[in-house]
Amino acid sequence: MYRFVEELKDGEHAKLLLVIRKKYGLREYRNRFGKFFVIEAGDKTGSVMIKYWGRDYEQTEKLYHELNEGDVIEVAGTFQSDNPPYISVDAEYDEINKAENYDKTRFIPSAENVDEIMKEIWEYIESVENAHLSKLLDLFFGDEKFVEDFKICPGSSMGPYSYIGGLADHTLNVIKLCEALAKIYGMDQDLMVTIAALHDIGKIRSYEIDTTIKLRDEAKLLGHTVISYNMVDEKIKEIIDFPQDLKNKILHAIVSHHSPIVDNMPQRIRTREAYILFYANLLDLSLKEFEMEGDEEWQYSKRMKRELFLG
Repeated sequence: MYRFVEELKDGEHAKLLLVIRKKYGLREYRNRFGKFFVIEAGDKTGSVMIKYWGRDYEQTEKLYHELNEGDVIEVAGTFQSDNPPYISVDAEYDEINKAENYDKTRFIPSAENVDEIMKEIWEYIESVENAHLSKLLDLFFGDEKFVEDFKICPGSSMGPYSYIGGLADHTLNVIKLCEALAKIYGMDQDLMVTIAALHDIGKIRSYEIDTTIKLRDEAKLLGHTVISYNMVDEKIKEIIDFPQDLKNKILHAIVSHHSPIVDNMPQRIRTREAYILFYANLLDLSLKEFEMEGDEEWQYSKRMKRELFLG
């Protein structure tokens, strides 16, 4: 009955079940009486803009204020494959209604191979020979509750890795990159694998999964880097005689791994390990942008603020 976003074809009139991801403003027409509004909505296959063209002034206002981010809506309209693509909903012929009964799995995508991803992560963790680092990793990945949360955690609330299992997927790629770069530059591979495995673990306390992926208050106030820092610091304190210089390198790399591109990071990069983590993290997130789906060779990346060539 309902189509998925990825199935839509240009000019097709379709009915979809979508979750509202962002509301934009309510505006008046320039040349005639009435109002229109734009919202962003989607399902597990992608997002699309919805342009609602109101006919009745009060009815359009009422509908706009009834719709909230996170609401599931039934949308009937015509798909236009512009840049960005959108569904045109003409109030005279089409409709938007709130939906009451739905399957949440329709809206949040999930990695199909998360068990295989976790198996690879475990192989890297088990390869760490340094006793202190091995113990630190075991305090996290030897904890069943942590592993359960880690496996289902998204890597972001939108954009790259915004799906169940996204954190594990991203973490594995960063581990691989960090280990490879450590070999090239003759650095401590055990340390780089440890830093890569732990750099984003604060995300398991950052997201709430429902029909959308939402940031919790703790993440909004502190950011996942600080949460990750605190979680690792707490576990290090449980390990007897953990070397202070090793602790400093780990915590510094974690807390600075989005610097220098994010101005409000608590610390600038000051070590080789932190530089490698930063670039491994940035490289993986950036290349993930090129996996956007669609028929167009050029697509706009909100994160990178430019059009990317996908051909």
